[in-house]
Amino acid sequence: MSIEYSREFKVGEKIDLSSPEYSGRKAELPKPETYLPRLKEKLAALAGRLNSEHGDFFTTDGRLKMTGADADYDQDLLIEKVNGWSEEVSKSPAKFLADLEKNPSNITEIATTLLFDKILGDDFIIVRASIYDDYENGADQLIIDKETGVVICGVDEVIGNIGDDGGEKKSKKIEEKMEGGSAKMKNSGVKIKYGATFRNEKLVRKELAHIPLFYFSLSKLELDDLLRSLTADSTANPAETGSSQTEGAVYLKLVDSLKQQFQHYIYDKNLNPRLQDNLRNFYPSLVKMASYVQPK
Repeated sequence: MSIEYSREFKVGEKIDLSSPEYSGRKAELPKPETYLPRLKEKLAALAGRLNSEHGDFFTTDGRLKMTGADADYDQDLLIEKVNGWSEEVSKSPAKFLADLEKNPSNITEIATTLLFDKILGDDFIIVRASIYDDYENGADQLIIDKETGVVICGVDEVIGNIGDDGGEKKSKKIEEKMEGGSAKMKNSGVKIKYGATFRNEKLVRKELAHIPLFYFSLSKLELDDLLRSLTADSTANPAETGSSQTEGAVYLKLVDSLKQQFQHYIYDKNLNPRLQDNLRNFYPSLVKMASYVQPK
């Protein structure tokens, strides 16, 4: 997929929040949920396209489907959990789930899924984890290399303030998950019960273990810019199908963060050996992802 940007970007480029372009915007930012209807339309289109290409793997909200012998049991388990959580906060289950959908971290997850698909969709499948793996295993996204079948997991838990992307807080949580919190490191990385990978150029369902976990952080201002760009009406100029300047800048930041996290963990001796192998196997995919940031 050829991506063209209107100017040259620098890896790790920061937005100057003191510039006239951004000054005074704090009070103007709409709630992220404002963009949710359009985002859901795009997710449904993404899922429809992937299902047509690979089979019935994805729900309309862009998640991997829960299928198999345990699916009904796990679905009932999730209903019980939601009922318990909603009771704790004095909400009906429907209200609890509606509010969860509007949460900025959920909207960031959707936005980054759409962004990665827009830029990487020729070479990778970017999909949201199943509800079960979201609630039980703390997985938000799966990024699957179509050529190698290598899988990594991404999370979008913390949104910072206007000039803060919340990355420092998230980094500690991810480190605990990657190292597993035990001497034997049995739980190092992420387990994905309803996962998928590529085998012989075909997408297949597969339970996954010791999957590398990385975080993707955006500030509220960066998120708003990305949401505006992703949901903009492109019908005015149908020829403009590439990524916008805003999308390119956000993508560069996310990939730069991914590279830094990889470099940190590849030398971490506290990781499970299988997780270390999965990290090494991910390196060619990371190189491929980084190649998209080069101006055309």
